[in-house]
Amino acid sequence: MPRCSLALAALFSILTLNSFTALMPDDRDWNDCLKKYESKWGEYCVQCQDYKNSYRVNLRNVCAEKIDAKVAVQESDKRWRTFIKTQMSPGDTMIAYACNGTGKYLYWVCRAGDKSTVLPSDEEINAGYSK
Repeated sequence: MPRCSLALAALFSILTLNSFTALMPDDRDWNDCLKKYESKWGEYCVQCQDYKNSYRVNLRNVCAEKIDAKVAVQESDKRWRTFIKTQMSPGDTMIAYACNGTGKYLYWVCRAGDKSTVLPSDEEINAGYSK
């Protein structure tokens, strides 16, 4: 087989493989991209009338891709205060808090702009995680 034909066959194989890979579902766990790097109790918070029992958690995007994140921090009445940050670039941070916190927090992450992944609503979070 001439070299030109081999080169074209190899190129076709690579393009076909790359096309197939692009169509495969993304099985990455995007939740691994958001990591807590700090949390504090009793920090001043402009939004809280009484912050003596406040709980604040600081999170960072540790991946190389942009992400969308929803974070819920539990108040002492077992309801969740939620925060959303979209288009978080690598290294970007977000802060979530509860004015009278329990120290519990949850988060959901997807690739930035991914419309096939639906982050839970506040109602779903409060109904499903109220313990």
